[in-house]
Amino acid sequence: MAHFVILSVRNPFEGLIEINSADSATLRKVRGIGAKTVVAVMQYRKLLGGFVQKEQIAELKCVTEENFSKILQQILCDSCKISKIDINFARSLELERHPYVSARTLRRIIKQRQLKGGWSRIEEMTEQNILSEEEAKRLAPYLRFRLTATE
Repeated sequence: MAHFVILSVRNPFEGLIEINSADSATLRKVRGIGAKTVVAVMQYRKLLGGFVQKEQIAELKCVTEENFSKILQQILCDSCKISKIDINFARSLELERHPYVSARTLRRIIKQRQLKGGWSRIEEMTEQNILSEEEAKRLAPYLRFRLTATE
């Protein structure tokens, strides 16, 4: 007779709310997120294209330092759910809406894209002084680099 022990497998993410797919009612369940914060989270999530990491929630003015630590314990972030901007083909308006693209950066992107035609990787954008290292680090997860419109 074989002897074995059955162990229960517990999901470490059980009970956490995924902030890129949560609707307003689900976000409202997070302690520290009130009605105004729910609206702010959903609007910012749309502008960003989704959260790459849950710590980005601190970028919202309505999230206090005290609430930030509470919120972090209750959420998780699936960065696979983010929307990417095709840097070589995106319209100016699409780039302009992104919170990490300043007016100065937008002008540089549009001007250089017209002259050069596009980029194949983010490092080219830093080498050409279109983005600072810090801007590139923040923006990289949100960019796609296709060289042709049919890729």
